[in-house]
Amino acid sequence: MKVASLSRSLGLQVSGGALQDCSSGELAEALRLVERAGLVVFRRQCLDDGDLHALARRIGPLEESSRKVCLSPEHPEISYLSNLRDEDGQFIGFPGADTDYWHSDQQHRERPATLAVLYCVVPAASGGATSFVSADVESAGLDEATVADLAGRRAVYEPAFNHDNAPRVRVSHPALLTSRTGDRHYAYVSDNTLGFTGLAADESAALKQRVLSRLLEPSRIYAHRWQAGDFALYDNTQLLHRRERFQGRRWLKAAKVFAPEEIFAVPSGEVVSECAAATSSAE
Repeated sequence: MKVASLSRSLGLQVSGGALQDCSSGELAEALRLVERAGLVVFRRQCLDDGDLHALARRIGPLEESSRKVCLSPEHPEISYLSNLRDEDGQFIGFPGADTDYWHSDQQHRERPATLAVLYCVVPAASGGATSFVSADVESAGLDEATVADLAGRRAVYEPAFNHDNAPRVRVSHPALLTSRTGDRHYAYVSDNTLGFTGLAADESAALKQRVLSRLLEPSRIYAHRWQAGDFALYDNTQLLHRRERFQGRRWLKAAKVFAPEEIFAVPSGEVVSECAAATSSAE
């Protein structure tokens, strides 16, 4: 396999191999690349739902999507993000086509599956990139006081109104995560952060704005324009991402994988309370 940089800001791309045929050693090397780079895109893959499920399952246990509309009929741990319709005129998956919130998958779960797969079947004719940005506080230039503030707090989340396949509970996670190697720290903060423990609403909003304004500097953002056969494996503890608006047909398949804890940082969630409604939404 040939490994190259994906962009100036982040990520790697790998070409020259079929993932479903990779050895245990090659898969371990792929996970090592994800741990270092946050995002790795494998080009020109050819995977049906069974192949995708088997490959993701080799990485770790799987979690179903938080939306029932997404679930693959044969393998419900594989989800569809698509505006295509079936023979009855029903969407085959989640059809969102507008620009999404900046988010990390599964933050609304007590125990989030933080590794994620996106596999492109049909790229949009216009738009439809998935944008990624690193949550590394050092490369973002977050000041020491803000980092120390994050280190002492937990960030609060709850499911979106249409997350009908997730517990209706409000949870908290550490607002700052440390890599397993101990040399990198990540802000576990997104547009979906409701607040921080120990802060009033206005103080929470100010901290969230201060963090996101640094993370989301335009020069730090990489917009991945999908090609058919792209298989992206990324770590939600290291990155924020969002769907960009698109027109035309689009079909991505996804999987959420519980990350091997000996390799990746994994947030320790706690249930805060029951919740009746949610305010956030993310792909």
